[in-house]
Amino acid sequence: MAQIPLSSQPSRSRIILFSLVAATIIWLFNELNKDGYTLRVQYPINLTYNDSLYIPITPLPKSVSATLTGNGWMLLRKSLSFTVSPVQYPILNPLATQTLNPAALTAIMHEQVKDVRISNVMLDVNRLDFEERMIKTTVLRVDSAGLQLSPRFVVSSFINLRPTTVTFDGPTSLVSDIADTILVRVPAQKIRGNYDEELPIRYPQSPLLKASTDRVFVSFEVAELFGNIPQTPPPPTEEKTTPTPKPKSDGKKSKKK
Repeated sequence: MAQIPLSSQPSRSRIILFSLVAATIIWLFNELNKDGYTLRVQYPINLTYNDSLYIPITPLPKSVSATLTGNGWMLLRKSLSFTVSPVQYPILNPLATQTLNPAALTAIMHEQVKDVRISNVMLDVNRLDFEERMIKTTVLRVDSAGLQLSPRFVVSSFINLRPTTVTFDGPTSLVSDIADTILVRVPAQKIRGNYDEELPIRYPQSPLLKASTDRVFVSFEVAELFGNIPQTPPPPTEEKTTPTPKPKSDGKKSKKK
């Protein structure tokens, strides 16, 4: 019996492996072309609302769990969330909407998702919490009473700020608590030279609150006083004077001659 040369054995192994792979691909293609497959998937969803008037204060659901039934190829494509468009679910009155309606969501999915049948729609997160959106502009001022200057040094110019205001955008419950004026504190101590620094603006921090800026440039000039510093004289004291007593009248009228 003739033996296969050793040099030809690897080539034969590659041919057998290639044949198995080709047969598997052909079988897979035939199976995926069939209908009646069922697949449980996380389908992307996008909640639409008037974001110029309302803002969600809790995370919105990004997907729903649904059972899809249909062609194998179609189910494979639907299972890949990056290849399908999210279902658009409109919220007309966010302040009055606290949950999503599964029946309404199923009907919307039937309208927007084609080529498959949808059933058993379930939400992992079904709690909605919206607030009215609020925009407020606050004035910035330097806490001049808290400036720490070296002895004999004074501020000799206007205190400049850039910018002079900051605008906040967020839920009403957060924005309404922000003061109309925010004091900017200068942390430097024993200042004896012209000041020009970028300082943070202190306000309640929240991922739901957006500010037009969180820092402000503060600058002013400082001068040293020479010679004796005049002291403010004390206010003059009023001298108490004793009123001159009026002569007492004896009650008799003088007679005319």
